[in-house]
Amino acid sequence: MPLNVRETLKKLGTDILDTLFPVHCLGCDAPEEYLCQTCLNTFPRRLRERCPTCLKATTPRGEVCFACSGIKALDGLFAASVYRSPLVAAALHTYKYRFIPAFASPLGNWLAERITETDLPLPDYCIPVPLHSRRLRFRGFNQSALLAHTLTNTLTPGFDMPILENCLLRTRSTKPQMKTQTREKRLNNLKNAFAFAKESVPLIQDKTLWLIDDVATTGTTLEECAAVLKKAGAKKVFGIVLAR
Repeated sequence: MPLNVRETLKKLGTDILDTLFPVHCLGCDAPEEYLCQTCLNTFPRRLRERCPTCLKATTPRGEVCFACSGIKALDGLFAASVYRSPLVAAALHTYKYRFIPAFASPLGNWLAERITETDLPLPDYCIPVPLHSRRLRFRGFNQSALLAHTLTNTLTPGFDMPILENCLLRTRSTKPQMKTQTREKRLNNLKNAFAFAKESVPLIQDKTLWLIDDVATTGTTLEECAAVLKKAGAKKVFGIVLAR
């Protein structure tokens, strides 16, 4: 099917859906926005970032504390908000599981605003946590990749911060981490689930990377990805998520 015909049909389908199911704010039902600015302003900000390894020591930007340095691959984890907030949880769930990619814009912009409130250094590259090809086909988009694009466009307007989307691969289809009940099962669920594309190895040698995802629970997904990136030659890997 020609590209222009495909795009026309896609737009027609979107217009029909918008007519049948008008866009309104998830929080207050205001029209024409999935998340209005007023409701975004109610998102709770994490007031303290903790070491992602011990989860005890408070660190300025979520870096690994001195005592935990070198124990794991992830060098830090910045979480902008808390998942226990009903509106935050509802927004992320609607974004991912009701298949509404438009949520990437307000959520990514809010994440960018939170990062600008810190002195977190910008990375050499951003890498979204990948989906398995089967889940990507089912969902139609990678929520982490869309967040990464909105985030970088907002943080560095007029300059495209490099995003590497196809270097980190999900080689095994796994059960969603939030549906895996124990830490041990989460670890086993993601064991050997990620790999790095060999042709991309020179790009990340001795580079600082941001690993972008929507939510972190135990941090297992980010840690598994960070281990693969460190093995491929990355100097530092820092997790960036909307909520934890």
